[in-house]
Amino acid sequence: MYKAVIFDFFGVFCPDITMNWFKKMSPNYEVKLPEFQTICTRSDYGTLSRADFYKEVSALLGVSVDEMEKGVEAETVINTPLVDYIKELRQEGCRTACLSNGTHEWTLAVINNHGLTHLFDRIVLSGDLGVVKPSPEIYNHTLEKLNVAASEAIFVDDRKVNVDAAEACGIHGLLFDNTETFINDLEQLVATAQ
Repeated sequence: MYKAVIFDFFGVFCPDITMNWFKKMSPNYEVKLPEFQTICTRSDYGTLSRADFYKEVSALLGVSVDEMEKGVEAETVINTPLVDYIKELRQEGCRTACLSNGTHEWTLAVINNHGLTHLFDRIVLSGDLGVVKPSPEIYNHTLEKLNVAASEAIFVDDRKVNVDAAEACGIHGLLFDNTETFINDLEQLVATAQ
């Protein structure tokens, strides 16, 4: 029986906001993508502040920090049908966690600014641990925080590599594509486990 569902944040509850903005602002984004990804990785490990992230990416694209902040905020659209479904899951006694590559300055700011903290029993961010998905340590840390066994948890992410890593830790994984499919897949999974 499953006791907890662990969710990625960006790409599930809202788009990958910085990547979406980056692609819109850089018509030939493939050329600058490796440098952008390096900056993102430093942020995910917690070694780059949000302010410095904005400065470096803005400089990379030749735009102002203010323009970037406004553009990224415009990309932040919350998946309200998923939020409503998670509220129902929690009312039924399911424990939930957010496991995201990000920092308090970045990920937690979006969660707080959009009133989503009540959705999660635990929030685990890579920047706090210095460990990023798909490293097994971050999944095991999340299980410990939720006080559930791997076999009692489901992990949801929009990136297959992260889902595969969770499954290698013994957690059942669901690849997120859209909300309706996810809800159907989760309900079928839970029904077959009872």
